Amino acid sequence: MSTHEEHARRWAAALTSDTEAALALYTDDLVYDDHADRDHVVSTAITKDELAPRLAPFANTDAANGIGAHRFEVFESFALAGDGGNPAVVIRWNWTGTGLRTYRGVPTGGRTLTTQGITWHQLDAAGRITRETTYWNDTPILQQLGLPIMTPEYWVEGFDPSTLAGS
Repeated sequence: MSTHEEHARRWAAALTSDTEAALALYTDDLVYDDHADRDHVVSTAITKDELAPRLAPFANTDAANGIGAHRFEVFESFALAGDGGNPAVVIRWNWTGTGLRTYRGVPTGGRTLTTQGITWHQLDAAGRITRETTYWNDTPILQQLGLPIMTPEYWVEGFDPSTLAGS
């Protein structure tokens, strides 16, 4: 197994089982930006104290509290040249959430939700995360919750974008 694969699996395992172990993967001087959150000011953490409450829900084990159980399954990772000669890693993952009361404020009705996302980590010389950016694909989840979100297939021959405009 490559170093980037080991990193990706260690990150996903710690994230969903032990918040303190997950926090130990990060440097004290960090930038964490989860693009699933509301805005840049709210979603960016720069200390472990700010990061802890953002990571903690993913390690939840109480199936009855509405926070839900979260699973991240790494299906691909890539090593990249990072900043200052240190490595960077891109992690592509599948997420499954069960027992969530709501998702982005939308009641789940007890549904199990799934989507894919991507996380980029800039590492330091010791392999700790100095920067993280994560992107969630919310569209499938919101569709699973019954919201009328269109995903037009622009690449299909003959697609007419004017069909998307209201009359």
